[in-house]
Amino acid sequence: MPDMSRRAFLRGAVLSKEHQFLGPMPPWLGEVAAETCRACPGFCLEACGEGVIRRHPEGHALAGAPYLSFREGGCTFCGDCAGACPQGVPRGRPRIGTAVLHRERCLAWNRVICMGCMGRCPEGAIVLDERRRPFLLEERCTGCGMCISPCPTAAIAISFNHNGRFT
Repeated sequence: MPDMSRRAFLRGAVLSKEHQFLGPMPPWLGEVAAETCRACPGFCLEACGEGVIRRHPEGHALAGAPYLSFREGGCTFCGDCAGACPQGVPRGRPRIGTAVLHRERCLAWNRVICMGCMGRCPEGAIVLDERRRPFLLEERCTGCGMCISPCPTAAIAISFNHNGRFT
């Protein structure tokens, strides 16, 4: 049964179904096959200084494969996960995906003052309109997830690229 505590509901933290991705692959590791990652002892998890890399849980269709969990923070693109990967993944500045703002859940779009997401975006991709409501400059967004954890209503999600398509 899903975790439906009041806090979990407000944060949008209802448990995922077995076939759904819990989050995007860590940057650079999208080039590595999920099966290879599942067999690895988890060097990228240990290397992540932000602590945002997790594994899909047992019983999940992707059990053992790493993903980024933005509940506590975001990805800084430091490259430590790629450096720790024994598969020799390519370097460069990847784009994880694009943030998506769900206006119906956003406090600022519902006449409550809130700018938590804007202050956390390292790329300046979240700006305010004349009514002090946030909107996204997609060309600046890297999908780092820094805007997700400060949002009290889980109004932001990352649309991430999996196998060449954003989901």
